[in-house]
Amino acid sequence: MPPGQETGHAPFTWADLIEGFSAELGSLAAVALHLAERREFKEGAESVERGLRRLRDRGMGDGGVWGQRVLRVFGLPASVTDRVRWMGQYHTRFTDLPASLCAELLRPWDRPPVSESPARVWVLLGRANLALRARVDATPLLEQASLLQAQAEVAARVEWALVMAFVVSRRDPDAARRALAQAEAGLGDDALDAADRACLFARWIDQVAYPLNRPGSGAAHHAAAADLYRRIPDEGPLFARSRRANGLGWSLLQLGDRSAAEAEARLSVRLAGDAGSLRMRAMALNLLAEVTEGAEAADAHDRALGIARGLEDEALRVRFGGGDQGAVASSIADRSRP
Repeated sequence: MPPGQETGHAPFTWADLIEGFSAELGSLAAVALHLAERREFKEGAESVERGLRRLRDRGMGDGGVWGQRVLRVFGLPASVTDRVRWMGQYHTRFTDLPASLCAELLRPWDRPPVSESPARVWVLLGRANLALRARVDATPLLEQASLLQAQAEVAARVEWALVMAFVVSRRDPDAARRALAQAEAGLGDDALDAADRACLFARWIDQVAYPLNRPGSGAAHHAAAADLYRRIPDEGPLFARSRRANGLGWSLLQLGDRSAAEAEARLSVRLAGDAGSLRMRAMALNLLAEVTEGAEAADAHDRALGIARGLEDEALRVRFGGGDQGAVASSIADRSRP
């Protein structure tokens, strides 16, 4: 079961944090002694233990000085960091949940102790992705997340750069290029988990290829976009493989190779289904609707739109032609965006 699904929206408190460390080290006294040692006995162990007892009673309130000290020395449990990371990454199945449920699951984690730790960056990124799904400006959330960049893990820095590049791509192409360059640099960091690297790389390719695939940009540009998508390995995480097939299919369609584009669309639909990714499946069906005709095309379009509605994803709904008149994206490139 993916991190984040085990406890649902049950709040994580200072008491949970302290009790977890007490169980790990054997007692609250042992936690106090360890913290006192790390602080070179600026306070005695008994004084530290009293501070921890007070902290334990603060629920999800401000942790104060002792909260800061505990987080600085111990950090958050790996299970908690894994959970909020899962909610903050675009390529996890968290994005396959209805938007209202995602918001409900995220809400308790944007409070202490998580909100007083570097892991809050994942909560902000999760909220930014929800804003994009609602077609709301995510910039304020990304600006808050940028303040945590120095302490954030490399996966969060790459995630932030990709989301920021997407947000500013139309109004400030130069800023988007800088953000993509930052993401590319982070992809080479050995600290990245292999599966995360593969998915983040596929997303980076997709965003670099996007401007090349705009209608009317010329066969040479569409061919370059296709070559970029071919750089995504055709093995590894199903998300990345589905993203490869989908992007390559749109590129081939722009190049006029409809039969090859159809093959990639069908492959993307199958891979997204195998991954259990509703969002990727909707995008693959959207491509299939473009490369087929008649009843099959209409059925694929209706299925894609139905998934978007089920996910409460206004951005996908509009992109697939389910929005208000005049708001529907008109270009193939827009319809292929993640």
